[in-house]
Amino acid sequence: MAGVLSQEEIDALLNAIESDGIEAAAPLEEMGSNQVRNYDFRTANRFNKEHIRTLKVIYDTFARLFSSYLSGTLRAMCSAEVISVEETKYAEFVNALPNPLILAVVRMPPMVGSILLEISPDLSYAIISRLLGGKPDKESVSRGFTEIELVLLERIMRQFLPLFGESWEKVVAITTTLDRIETSPQFAQIVAMNETVAIITLSVKLDDAEGSFNICLPHLALEPLNQQLSTKFLYQTDVHRELASAHEDIQKRIQVTPLDVSASFIETLAPVRDILNLQVGDVIRMDHHVSQPVTLRVGHLPKFKADIGVKDGRYAAKIVEIIQKEDVSDE
Repeated sequence: MAGVLSQEEIDALLNAIESDGIEAAAPLEEMGSNQVRNYDFRTANRFNKEHIRTLKVIYDTFARLFSSYLSGTLRAMCSAEVISVEETKYAEFVNALPNPLILAVVRMPPMVGSILLEISPDLSYAIISRLLGGKPDKESVSRGFTEIELVLLERIMRQFLPLFGESWEKVVAITTTLDRIETSPQFAQIVAMNETVAIITLSVKLDDAEGSFNICLPHLALEPLNQQLSTKFLYQTDVHRELASAHEDIQKRIQVTPLDVSASFIETLAPVRDILNLQVGDVIRMDHHVSQPVTLRVGHLPKFKADIGVKDGRYAAKIVEIIQKEDVSDE
């Protein structure tokens, strides 16, 4: 066997040890922290890799929609991208929040409870300055928000909240409602401090300003959607929904497609000389009897037989017979 040492190799190792040719292994205390670290089994991950990947896909879509919304609303170049999706404790998220800050408490049924949206002061003041026609002032970032500024930010948030529904539609249909806006984490606590949450961090660039946009999703809120957050479920339902959506779209387009409908009498033959000599007031004798139905054509195809009449002061045709396919050749 390849893993068994020969007697010569064993003797060589023993001689090397006796002559201090091989150094003893360093104790664990002397090894770097990058090699060994403590693991607390009480803090096992509650979001698996599939959940993280699915959230990344969802909020990549939201980032594109959000950047388009800000570009159109603020008339400024804007870009947004997801830079991280990570699991942490709610206490760690709150302790890392800046001051001042904007926290939006949002409900997203069928998620349980509430979620948090946090917009950094740099991005908040950039949005406010752009709405008011000015440029962001770096010195204003350190001060608090006025009532007028909070009203402006609340209006912007209510307008882009439906974008969350669009980004989640491939997984589950959700509705978004803004509960309130707070400027202190103390009044926006949505779960216990030791509760596990997923933090989606977006980097947003607005003209020369740059800031972060954090979305805090508690595990308790996403627990009813564990099955839908599976990537296998996501891609399978995505294919079925695309096919069903395309089928419905085709049906709707067909139903509202305009078609030319015309009514025609039985053909009457006349010499070219008579046609050329026709004048205003002349009467043409037709081979169509008054009791015979006219032919209704859809496009160039005869489809119905109809009686001529008048309804509401306008000429009308009442369908009395449907022309079958085999009857078309007779026309």
